[in-house]
Amino acid sequence: YAYAEVETLKKENAELKKSDSDTKERLAKVEEQNSALNSRVIDLQARSMRDNLMFYNLPEREDENTNNLIHNLLQEQLGISDAKTIKIDRSHRIGRRTPGSRRPRAIVAKFNFYPDKERILANARRLKGTGIAISEQFPEEIVKLRKRLLPEMKKARED
Repeated sequence: YAYAEVETLKKENAELKKSDSDTKERLAKVEEQNSALNSRVIDLQARSMRDNLMFYNLPEREDENTNNLIHNLLQEQLGISDAKTIKIDRSHRIGRRTPGSRRPRAIVAKFNFYPDKERILANARRLKGTGIAISEQFPEEIVKLRKRLLPEMKKARED
């Protein structure tokens, strides 16, 4: 009787080990697919943001038109004389307004023509010392990765 019970337990144990092994294999495949899909999503996000620029520290008012704000900045502070001809698909402030906060929310703007975006970025250095900044928009994962790599970049520049 004990021998039969031991044999039954051995058989059940072998089946459980196989089932466990199969489950681990499936989990590994699902994790691999998930990782590949995450990479694709980040890539698609980055591509969808390629025509976007972020504008920081532009004064904020209740009834503002962010397109006009950007066009004025381009003309007056970046010296782009034909700024009004630069087409902005859409622009808006990011995040919710926090009561009592003096810091203006950033503006994201999607430009209709990629070379316009590049021209604005090239002239952004003229804002040095004004407190206003312009940068490209990237997905959160890429921003985090760049932050982690920043010390290495600074070290490489020093060498």
